[in-house]
Amino acid sequence: MNEEIFRAILENLRNFPPFSIIASALVIFMVFICVFAIFSAAKEEKRIEERRWDKVSAYMELIDCATGERIPLAADEVIIGRHGAADVRFPDMSISRYHAVLCVSNGVWRVIDLESKSGTYVNGRKVQEQMLLKDRDEIRFGTKAVILHQRGRR
Repeated sequence: MNEEIFRAILENLRNFPPFSIIASALVIFMVFICVFAIFSAAKEEKRIEERRWDKVSAYMELIDCATGERIPLAADEVIIGRHGAADVRFPDMSISRYHAVLCVSNGVWRVIDLESKSGTYVNGRKVQEQMLLKDRDEIRFGTKAVILHQRGRR
C-alpha cells in the first residue's frame, strides 16, 4: 500500500512541469560543485608541488650580468647552450650548442662542462669536469657571465 502511494506521488511529480526544471537545476548544481572541487584540489596540488620544487632547487635562479634578466632554474637538470633545444639559451657564438649542464640534488647545485670549446668557469676557475656551486657564484659560459642567486623564499 505505501509503495503504491509512493509511486503515485512520484508519477504526479514527473507530470508536474516545475519538477523537471528543479531536477535539472539540481543536477547542474551538483556538476558545478564537482568541477569546483576538482579545480580546488588541482590548485592545491600545484601549490604543494611548487613548494617541494623550491625546496629541492634551493630557490636558485641565474642573473644575466649583462642584462640583469632573471632566469629561474625550474628543473633538476638545466642544459645551457646556444642551440634552440637548450633549456637556457644564450645566442652567443662563444657558447657551444650544448655548453654545460646545471644539476641539483638535495638543494646542492653543480655545473658540468660538456666539453665546450671556450670552457666554463666558476669564479674565474675553469671547470674540468664538474664543480659544486653556491649562492652568488659567477659562472661564465664562453664570454657570457651569470650569477647564481638564491631567491627569497615565498
